[in-house]
Amino acid sequence: MVVSLALGCGNGSDSVTPPATSQSSGSENVVPNAQILLTELPELRTTVYFDMESFDLTPDGQLLLDPIAVRLRQHPDSYVIVVGHSDEFANEDDNIGLSYERAFTVAIYISSVFGVEEERIQIVSAGSTEPLSTGDRPVDRQRNRRVEVLSPKSIVRTLSPTNDARF
Repeated sequence: MVVSLALGCGNGSDSVTPPATSQSSGSENVVPNAQILLTELPELRTTVYFDMESFDLTPDGQLLLDPIAVRLRQHPDSYVIVVGHSDEFANEDDNIGLSYERAFTVAIYISSVFGVEEERIQIVSAGSTEPLSTGDRPVDRQRNRRVEVLSPKSIVRTLSPTNDARF
């Protein structure tokens, strides 16, 4: 559900009187009608999967991240949390490092391709501590080699009076 609210900061008819020391040209200065558009954003999640011992972002992974990046562009008060994960391929120090690299790759993609400020992207490295699957089959291990991207539910300013996904 998306709700838009408009809050006015002036009615367009407020006049500003110039200081006594300046010459007036006879025309009135008018305060423009300013509005702040607020939007309630629902939670948005996506998961990007990685190959074994890799932190390379695939074209399919990029396509999954694009809607979140566009949302960040449209709503300058929004942010994301990027959580990197790994399977148990090595010791936990290596798993933490690899899961960080995966999360960092996602963050750099969002920041560099879409121009989103890095301060709005929080990176967490979970290593192999939060597996989705505990089996030893290749498909089970693949499910654990992932980055989860969460854009939490929030009320934010918006740059567009509509919720159109285009820039």
